Amino acid sequence: MSSSFRISLSLIAGVFFGFITLMITCLLTATSFTEFAGEIRSPEIISAILLSLQTSIVVVLLALLFGIPAAYILATKQFKGKNILDTLVDLPIVLPPLVCGLAILIAFGGEGILSRFDVLFTVKGIIIAQLFVASPFLIRAAKTAFESVDPDVVDAARTLGASEFYTFRKVSLPLAKNGIASGVVMTWARALGEFGATAMVAGCIPYRTETMTVGIYMHAMSGNTSASVALSMILIVIAFTTLILFKYLGNIGDGNTGTQGAAA
Repeated sequence: MSSSFRISLSLIAGVFFGFITLMITCLLTATSFTEFAGEIRSPEIISAILLSLQTSIVVVLLALLFGIPAAYILATKQFKGKNILDTLVDLPIVLPPLVCGLAILIAFGGEGILSRFDVLFTVKGIIIAQLFVASPFLIRAAKTAFESVDPDVVDAARTLGASEFYTFRKVSLPLAKNGIASGVVMTWARALGEFGATAMVAGCIPYRTETMTVGIYMHAMSGNTSASVALSMILIVIAFTTLILFKYLGNIGDGNTGTQGAAA
């Protein structure tokens, strides 16, 4: 690579990294530590933080319950319509969250097919919205993890007389645990940061349905910048920590895969 080309690439990349750094720096310096400490002690802010943590944890548990079987089937079985189901899993990732929220709103509201379930403007609505948007991240990561399991190991367990369930529980699941863990981390972070679908389905009722992201929007629109920035700073710390953890788990998973391959 020529020096001029390397310099050009470095300059272009530097502009991009500088832009991201500038935006984050502006946000982090928009309030003083005293203001930040005062805002996070606000009962409304504490309520939003606790609600976001509670709903996102429930979403992760539900995503594990429904997502692991879906991921395992997509990774290990061949059947007609598999590509359609695989695409369906990815759809909430690429759809605008507002569209996801509108779909839930129509399904559960008015004369919708699920209108008998009272979920609109409730905590249940928040969980459904977050699950709809965030669960594909766990399914996608778990599917990739199951696909990376050495098929010779699975076949060996079957040859020794292990049932399919035993093989899943004792072989496939343990070998895929790091990939699943990274999916859990990303699903939790996505649920915690969900706004569009949540706002459509649950609205913003302080102390009832006001999550951290909804609170950021409402406080910013009402002119309470310090409260909005305080919540944003908490989410930035969580997001940064989550990404570091995700990369760490991904590296472990790659190392394990390599070890399995070498052993084979």
